[in-house]
Amino acid sequence: SPEVYHMARFEKAFPWLLVGGAALVLLETYRKNTNDRAKANADIKAALKNQEHQAEVLKEQIRQFDENAFQKRKAERRERYTKAVEQLGSKEAPVRLGGVYTLVGLVDEWLEEKNLEYSERLKEGQVIINNLCAYIRFPFTLASYYDELSEDKPSSEGFYKDNQQKFYTDKADFKAEADIRLSIIKEIHSRLQNPEINTPGTWSDFEYDFSGSIFFYPVDLTNSYYTKPVNFSGSTYQDEVRFDGSVYKDEADFGSSIYKSWATFDGSTYTGWVGFNCSTYQSWADFSASTYQDGATFMSSTYQSWADFSNSTCQSEVYFSDSTYKGKADFCGSTYQNEVYFSYSTYQSEADFSDSIYQDKADFSDSTYRGWADFRNSAYQGRAGFTDSIYQNEVYFSGSTYEDKADFSGSIFCGDVYYGKDRYNSNFSRFTECTPQFYNENSHQNTLFGSPNNNFIVDTDKGYPINLNSEGLPLGCDFLTTEQKEYLADKFQEIDETKNKFLEVKDPKEKAELSKNLQALTEELYEWREEATTVKMESTAPGEEDN
Repeated sequence: SPEVYHMARFEKAFPWLLVGGAALVLLETYRKNTNDRAKANADIKAALKNQEHQAEVLKEQIRQFDENAFQKRKAERRERYTKAVEQLGSKEAPVRLGGVYTLVGLVDEWLEEKNLEYSERLKEGQVIINNLCAYIRFPFTLASYYDELSEDKPSSEGFYKDNQQKFYTDKADFKAEADIRLSIIKEIHSRLQNPEINTPGTWSDFEYDFSGSIFFYPVDLTNSYYTKPVNFSGSTYQDEVRFDGSVYKDEADFGSSIYKSWATFDGSTYTGWVGFNCSTYQSWADFSASTYQDGATFMSSTYQSWADFSNSTCQSEVYFSDSTYKGKADFCGSTYQNEVYFSYSTYQSEADFSDSIYQDKADFSDSTYRGWADFRNSAYQGRAGFTDSIYQNEVYFSGSTYEDKADFSGSIFCGDVYYGKDRYNSNFSRFTECTPQFYNENSHQNTLFGSPNNNFIVDTDKGYPINLNSEGLPLGCDFLTTEQKEYLADKFQEIDETKNKFLEVKDPKEKAELSKNLQALTEELYEWREEATTVKMESTAPGEEDN
């Protein structure tokens, strides 16, 4: 056709124009594609920005929803808390028990609250813990009649002898209240433990204040783990108590705060069996000024008291001073990495300190031992003080090592004393740094012995000897005179008679009076010991008075 003919001639005459035109077409196509991609990218960015905005909006909505839900939970918990505290004051035991379980559940809920930092959760939970501890501390009148209400029927000489109906009514109330308080202890105990031994439980980071409590029910807090202070000082335990296998941590780190921990049990009275054995005290612990009774009698059964602190580890200072042990006291197999004080104490039955390690000062001074005392097979790396004490029965120091000064001056040993081999075939003791002191030249206090059957032979190959006089006693020491022996026998008998009366009487005023008498007799005995062991020194210059 004519169009085809002319196009062919045009292509032949101007081929470069056709190439340029194609390039323009390609360029236009590229520009259009680029614009399309830019628009698409812009659209994508706009869509993404819109999605991000929507995500932020959604995130804020979720946050507000969570915050509103948290505020509702918090308000609801506050309401439940207030009601539960009111329930604790109810006259009905089931209502009080319901309040206890509500409070326990609230503590668990606060600890699981993800909207709060852990330190804030602890603050919320601590408020409730304080309420539970306060309930335990709150006096319960019927606890004063524990001995009678623990029996099946009223005593013919007790408070309820003329009102049997009141006995059974009070007994029911007594049991109901004991069950409530026991439930609190059980709930706390279960949360102070972890399936893994010696690891914290969910409630281990709380402080516990049970000071001044009267526990008229058994207390079981075995294998507990504490990271903050725990206070049982000034408490009375009328049934058995178990704290064994527990850990008292030195300090705990909660974010910006570090809490120093301690364990206080001072000024307490224990009537039944007491178990603190196999425990670890990383912080200082105080058991001073406490009394461990010699058991309790219910109907035809007698329960012997036993204070068990054996196989424990004390990494900081620990105090047992000013205490009275009327039953057996067992401290064997323990390790004390810091100073330990047993001074000014009275042991009316056996006292066992054997197989122990003392890495710092150990003070047993100014004490009275009525039963046998066992200090065998122990290691004293710091100073050991056994001064100014009265040992009424056998004393065993065999098989021990003293790496620092050991002082026994100013004491009275009424029975046999063993530093060398004894009836149990123990090894000889050794004093590796210096000769033990039995006579204090500064205070002129010597040591008196009441038995000739003593063994002072120690391992001289690895230490210093105990130098003896012609009577077979350490230098500067004497035997008790006949008059001194008679005095001690009479005084111990008087103390025993007073103690027996104290256990028999029921009247609180009479008990208080007998307790004062016992204290006075003990003080009189200490004063006599100091005078009896003081050596009178003659004047060395004119005008000097005798010391």
